[in-house]
Amino acid sequence: MTKTMPMTKTAICLALGVSLAAALSACNSKTSANEKNFGTTVTQYLDKKGDMCLAPLTWPVDVYETDLRQRKLYPDGVAGQMAALEAAGLAKGEDMALPDSGTRVRRYSMSDAAQPYLRTQSGPQPRLCWGRKSLEKVVRWADPAKVDGQEQSSVIYTYKLSNVAGWARKPEVKEAFPILGRTVDGEHNQQEKLYVKLTPEGWEALGLND
Repeated sequence: MTKTMPMTKTAICLALGVSLAAALSACNSKTSANEKNFGTTVTQYLDKKGDMCLAPLTWPVDVYETDLRQRKLYPDGVAGQMAALEAAGLAKGEDMALPDSGTRVRRYSMSDAAQPYLRTQSGPQPRLCWGRKSLEKVVRWADPAKVDGQEQSSVIYTYKLSNVAGWARKPEVKEAFPILGRTVDGEHNQQEKLYVKLTPEGWEALGLND
């Protein structure tokens, strides 16, 4: 019968050290579900898709007399929005009659001052962008689970604003674009959710390259 030799104190410490190193290595892996890795994933996503923009517009924009008369009643309607952009120097308005019908409109064209704020990567149409999101903190995440054979999770985070354009802080612009106004004023600084997937290189946001 083979006699098992007792482990020495040195051997036990060595074994525990190896186990601890392996555990720490696993925790520090890019594929681990932890705050650091998910923070990197959210930052990567916001670096690429964190622009804060107005809804896309097809220029020029014709505003009819009916809309112009209702501007005070509906300050966030098309007449109010175009007037706010004109006041901010981002659009130029011209009163004219449409060639086919003779209908009177105020036609707005984008000004040269708007060009630096145009972002083509923010959708199929160029959009006027007024700031950027950057990660404030990772709040929590769901336990990873297999979805269609791929490890996925969801991350809840909060963001902060950076590079906010001066025109986005103008009262008339905030009134004409209420979502912008609430966000700039800090009332819309809410938690957001990002769905992520596990790749050989680590966690990546779903739709990152769309």
